[in-house]
Amino acid sequence: MKRVSIFIFPIIFIFTITFTSCEDESALHGLTAVAGVDREVAVGQSVELNSGASIDVTGEGFNTNWSFVSRPDGSSASINNANSDIATFVPDMTGDYLVRLTISNNLGESSDEVTLTAISTGTQEIGGNYSEELHLIKLTEDPDIPDYIVTSNVSMTARLKIDPGVTIHVTSDALIRIRGNGFIEANGTAAEPILITGTSNMAGFWRGIWSESSDFDNVLNHVHISGAGSNNMATGAPRAGLHVSGNQLNINHCTFSNINGYGISVTSTDVRIPLQNCSFSENDQGAMHITAAQMRFIDSETDFNNHEIAITGTTLNDDINHVWPAAKNGNYVFTSTISVFDNVTIEAGAVLLFDNDVHLRFRGVSGKYQALGTEDNPIIFKGSVEQPGSWRGTTIESSNLENRFEHVHYYHAGHTNLLTGFGKAAVGFSSGARGTFSNIHFDEIDGYGVYIRHANTSITFEELSFGQNLSHGAIRMLAEQIADLDTQSNFANNHVVVNGGQISDEEDVEWPALLNGSYLFTNTTTVWGKVSIQPGAILEFDNDVTMRVRTNGVLVANGTASDNIIFTRKSGSMDHWKGLAIETSSLENSMDYVEISYAGNSNLITGVGQTNLALGNNARLTLTNSTISNSLGYGIWLRPGAELTLSNNMFTNNAEGDVNEP
Repeated sequence: MKRVSIFIFPIIFIFTITFTSCEDESALHGLTAVAGVDREVAVGQSVELNSGASIDVTGEGFNTNWSFVSRPDGSSASINNANSDIATFVPDMTGDYLVRLTISNNLGESSDEVTLTAISTGTQEIGGNYSEELHLIKLTEDPDIPDYIVTSNVSMTARLKIDPGVTIHVTSDALIRIRGNGFIEANGTAAEPILITGTSNMAGFWRGIWSESSDFDNVLNHVHISGAGSNNMATGAPRAGLHVSGNQLNINHCTFSNINGYGISVTSTDVRIPLQNCSFSENDQGAMHITAAQMRFIDSETDFNNHEIAITGTTLNDDINHVWPAAKNGNYVFTSTISVFDNVTIEAGAVLLFDNDVHLRFRGVSGKYQALGTEDNPIIFKGSVEQPGSWRGTTIESSNLENRFEHVHYYHAGHTNLLTGFGKAAVGFSSGARGTFSNIHFDEIDGYGVYIRHANTSITFEELSFGQNLSHGAIRMLAEQIADLDTQSNFANNHVVVNGGQISDEEDVEWPALLNGSYLFTNTTTVWGKVSIQPGAILEFDNDVTMRVRTNGVLVANGTASDNIIFTRKSGSMDHWKGLAIETSSLENSMDYVEISYAGNSNLITGVGQTNLALGNNARLTLTNSTISNSLGYGIWLRPGAELTLSNNMFTNNAEGDVNEP
C-alpha cells in the first residue's frame, strides 16, 4: 500500500501544477476563441466564418487566423481573408470541413474549432456581376440535371473556375462574359467534360462565351459548347459559340456543336488561341471565323468535320514565322484580301478557297514564302465559287532565294488584273522576285497561269502542268525569263507568251523546247548576247513582231531531222509577223533544220524590205537543211557585206523571191 501511495502522489502533484499553470495563463491573456456552432452548409455556396463571438476580457484586442484542420479527400477549397474577423470559403465537395479559429495578442492565444458539413443542394442559379472568384463545382450526379442555370448575363471581373463534370444550362440570349481583368479556368477531363449549353436544346438559343481577358492562364480544357449563337456578342463579330477578343485563350480538347453561327470567332490579329485536338460539328456558318494571324494556332489533330474556316482580310507584319497547317477535314476560305510581310509556310494538304476577287499577296521583299505540298497531298488554291475568274490570284514580291512552291494546284483565278501593270493570272511575280516553282498545276483560269512583268524577275520552273482552260495562255513573261523554263513542264498546247525583252551581251542562255507547247512573241525581242534554241522548239510571232540578233549577239538554232525548230506566225492567225533579223558577224551564228515561215508583214529593219529572214551589214549565218516559206516578200534579204552559207535548204511560196542580194 505504501508503495502505491508514494507512486500516486507525484502524479497528483504534477497534474495539479499543470492545471494551475493553465488557469494562470488564461487569466493573463483573457482570450477565448469562439469559432461558431457546428452546422450544415451547401456545396458551392459561400460560407461565412465569423470570430465576433470570441471573448477578450482585457480589451487588448487580438489577431485572427482561420485554417483548415481537415477537408474531404480531393477538396481544394481555400479560405478567403483568413486573417480577418470575417472570412469565407466555398466547399467544393460534400463532407466535413473542420475549421480552426486562433486568436492571439501579446499576452497569449486561444483556439476553437467548428465542423461544417457540406451537403449537395441540387441545381443553383447564377447571373450578374462577379468581382470575386466564382467557383462552379459538381453539384449533382444526375446527368439530366444541370449543376447550374445561368438566368442572366454573367460578367466576370475575377476568376471563373469550373470543375470537371460540371453541366451549365444557359437561358435564352444570355451571355457568359470574361472581362479584361477576369479570367476563365474551365478544366474538364476526358472522363468528365464540362458541358455548357442552352436550357432549350436548339441552335442559337443562348448567346455564347465572350473572353476579353489576356491572362495566360485562360483555358478551356475538355469543354463542350453547344446551342449558342442567338446574337452577336460584340460589334463587328459574328454569331459564335466562343468569341475571343483578349490576347490569350488556350483551347484544348473542346467541342463546338449545334451553333447558329461559327464555333469560334476572332476579329483581332493580336489574339492567341492555341488550339489542340478540338472538334466542330453542325455549326451552320462554319467552324471558325478568324484572321490570318490565328491560322498558325490550328493543330493537325483538330477535326473540322467538313466545316470551313473563314479567314478575314488582314496584314501580317509582326516579324512572326507563320505556319498554315492543313485543316483536318476542313478548308480555309479567305473572305477578303490578305497582305503578308512575315514569313509563311503552307503545309501539305492545305486547301485554300478564295471569295470573289480576293487577292493573296506575299509582299515582304525579303520574306520567305513556301507552299510545300507533296504528290499525294498537294496544296490547293481555288475559288469558293468553282468557275474561272472567281478570285483574283496570288502575287509574290519577295527576292528570297528560299521561296519555294511545290505540288500546288491553282484553279479559278483571274477575276481582275493582279496589280497595276499586270494582267489576269493565277500567280504573279513582281520586280526582283526569286524562287522555285515545281510540280505546279494550273487549270480553269481566266487569264494566265503565271504572269511575269519585270526583266529582273528570276523564277526556276520545274515540271509545271497546265489544263486546257487557260484563256490567255500558260505563262506571260519576257525573253529574260525563257531560260528559267524546263523541258519537263507540260503546256497542254498552251502558249508561253513572250512580251518582248532582251538578252544582254553578257548572257549565254538556252531556250528549251516546250513539251506540248509553243512560244508566242507579242513584242520585239532583241538578242545582244548568245541564245541557243533546243531542237523541237516552236516560236510563234504576233502580227508584225520581229526578233533581232544585234551587235555581238549570237543565235544558234540547230534542230534535228526529227525535231525542227520552227519560226512562224501565231497559230490560227492569218496575220504575218515581221521576221528574223541577224545583224551580227559572229561565226557562231548557225541554223540547221529550221523552218521560217509567214513573215514579211512590213519592212524588217533599216535598209531591208519585207522578208522572212534578213542579214544586216557584214552579218554572218550558216543555214542548212532548212525551209524558208510563205513570206509576203523575200525568203531571205542580204545587206552589203553579209555572208550567208547555204546548204540543202528549201524555198517555197515566197511572194517576191527566195533571196534578195545587194
